[in-house]
Amino acid sequence: MKKLFNIYLLLTILFFFTGCAGVREFLGEFVDKFAHMFPEKVPDNTNVLLSSSYLEKALEYEKNDKLQTALFYMQIAGTLNPDSTIIPEKIASLKSAIDHKAKQHFTKGMTFYKKRRFKDAQGQFLTTLRYAPGHKEALDYLKNRLHPKEYLNYKVKEKDTLKGISKKFYKDPSKDFLIAYFNNLKTDKEPVPGTILELPVLGSEFTRPTIDIRIELIKAENLLKEKRYREVLDVAGKILDYDKSNKAAEDLINTAFCQQGKHLTIRKNYTEALNVLNRADPQYDCVEKTISNIKKSMKKQAEVHYLKGVKHFLNEELQSAIKEWEKTLSLNPEHKKAKKHVKNARSLLDKLEKVK
Repeated sequence: MKKLFNIYLLLTILFFFTGCAGVREFLGEFVDKFAHMFPEKVPDNTNVLLSSSYLEKALEYEKNDKLQTALFYMQIAGTLNPDSTIIPEKIASLKSAIDHKAKQHFTKGMTFYKKRRFKDAQGQFLTTLRYAPGHKEALDYLKNRLHPKEYLNYKVKEKDTLKGISKKFYKDPSKDFLIAYFNNLKTDKEPVPGTILELPVLGSEFTRPTIDIRIELIKAENLLKEKRYREVLDVAGKILDYDKSNKAAEDLINTAFCQQGKHLTIRKNYTEALNVLNRADPQYDCVEKTISNIKKSMKKQAEVHYLKGVKHFLNEELQSAIKEWEKTLSLNPEHKKAKKHVKNARSLLDKLEKVK
């Protein structure tokens, strides 16, 4: 009981110092729900606390028969807490349950198909894919033997992607494999504009989003702390695919752009830093300030190259002087002295060449 109290106390401290929504929600339920599940010593670190939160979510999805999503969160929990002996067992159990459910529904589908109850067969094959999206036999029956009577024709537009079309019609970008399969396309290649696609009509039970926005936000926040900016953009972008008005995801994206811009500025990659900031929302607090700081840094660095050019010129090293002044102008195109000196140095070089 003393050990459990110490864990609870640690969570309370994390609540006050981090304000993390996941920890807050998880805190009140930790003792009752999870203490009995961990016979091994609970390590005293944040990763294990996050692992428990993912584990809780996985168990909720498993209870609601959303086994693929449960497996996804269980695997995250296992990554965060590799010392757990329980999580690998749960992962193995989930994989076994998924395989069993997929086989069960596929068998039912085959039974209906043989009885020529094609609509019922289609429902069972689609349910098979909900458990095992890559089930080849179920996909084959749906495409080649049970081609749906109800489907929509869609003409591919400029900049259309399979994931974008899937999100638009099925409210789930991950259903892109189904569009690809029914139209003999590859999921890693985008459709050609003007192509007519056949989009099978699915029941509402197959078109529901399967991500938990709260958990994805926690994931993106942790990635931001680790300075893994591209992954932050991927996760936050996925959130916005489901909820275009999600302010927290927008904040994460713009914060990632700002921090990446600052990091690139420190490394003197000014052009790349500005390109990154140009992708951010110009109205966001840090964007204008960061761009201003980058431009100030560029002017300072331009002056460094200008003075180096002057030094080379005084040493009669005209080619080196011109290179430094060109670097000056690449950083500060309005540098009047560098413009003038480059012109004069080139003219002087031409005259020297003629004398030779």
